[in-house]
This record gives sequence, structure tokens and C-alpha cells, in this order.
Amino acid sequence: MARFRKAYRVAAYTGLALPLVAILLVPLYARTTPRLAGLPFFYWFQFAWILLSAALMAAGHLLLKRADSGVGTPGTVSGAHPHPGEHG
Repeated sequence: MARFRKAYRVAAYTGLALPLVAILLVPLYARTTPRLAGLPFFYWFQFAWILLSAALMAAGHLLLKRADSGVGTPGTVSGAHPHPGEHG
């Protein structure tokens, strides 16, 4: 059970780290070609990461929410709180 929670957390944090790493690797995108709708690669690559970052943050949020709730892990009842006695 804890193994799945850890896997969800690792997946979420990896997804959150990807945009940071991609944008920090400037030599990867410090060029003008290929162009997309007249925009140099430098600009549309960064804009694409804005959209990807939003999607990865949403996925990370859902994964962390699932890890905290225990939903989808074997041995748990759907909707049950993972820590009996805690409220909130």
C-alpha cells in the first residue's frame, strides 16, 4: 500500500521537475530553427512548456491527492480516510 503512495509521489514530483529542467537547459533551445508560424524555436519552445507545465501540475496535483487519500491502492476502501481518527 505504501509502495503505491510512494510511486504516486515520485511520479508527481518528477512531472513537476521536468519543466524546470527543460527550461534550465538553454543550449537545448537557444536557436531560431525550426520556426512555427513564423516564431523562432526559442519562443515557441518556451510557450509550449507553459502549456505542458500546466498539464503536469494538474496531473501532479491529482497524483498527490490520490497518494494522500489512498484511493486506487490495494487494500483500501474507496472514500476511506487513510489515517483513522484524523478529520479534515
